[in-house]
Amino acid sequence: MTNHRFSANDHNGEHSNHKLTGLMQESASRRTFLRRSIVGATIVAPAGLLAACGAQTTTTGSNNATTPTTGNKTGALALHPISDSKAAFTEIMNDETAHVTFLQGALKSAARPKPTFKGLQQSDINSFANLSQVFENVGVGAYLMAAPAISSKAYLAAAGSILTIEARHAGFLDVLLQKPISANGAFDKPLAQADIVKDVSPFIVSLNGGPDPSGPLKNDMDILNFALLLEFLEAEFYTLNVPNLFK
Repeated sequence: MTNHRFSANDHNGEHSNHKLTGLMQESASRRTFLRRSIVGATIVAPAGLLAACGAQTTTTGSNNATTPTTGNKTGALALHPISDSKAAFTEIMNDETAHVTFLQGALKSAARPKPTFKGLQQSDINSFANLSQVFENVGVGAYLMAAPAISSKAYLAAAGSILTIEARHAGFLDVLLQKPISANGAFDKPLAQADIVKDVSPFIVSLNGGPDPSGPLKNDMDILNFALLLEFLEAEFYTLNVPNLFK
């Protein structure tokens, strides 16, 4: 992708901005409902992370429940293995589906068709988690790449709101798999368009008439359709795997 800045797409005017705001609020409402509906669910991480942080596990009560502790103080966050991560992965699945819906609503008739994918279904939880970690970090790098080239303030705000959610997903997966929270240190780096295409192309059978993701991103519509391709991929990946791997 080049570093060109493009003129704003003003044909929708204020109506487009209000529509985008409404779509963003609707997506936020879905996330709030999901969070409230998952009662007692806990974000999870491998037990090895406790050891790395100097934590200890103590047994309390007659039912042999375990509570992580740090030093002599009881920890407030219970940490569990990947197999107990159904609530978190369900939330991620619903986020990616909401992103697809949001981008389709923003693009309207200009939205690309859903591609046909392959190789997304995983046979075990560990393989699923590792590929999830790759996809989420690619998503962060892609939105960071696209952001400077978006000319519309409304579209930039929308992309930024998705970027922060993708970063939360990526951080969760990084910690879950005991990898650095940020491989790039304190300042994240965008991925090149060619590298993003290289990462996702092995999973694409057909674009079904949609724009080539390796083509130039000439305007905001091209950028949002590029993002929509990635969101289609992630939504399909989670929809195929979460219900099957987390019973």
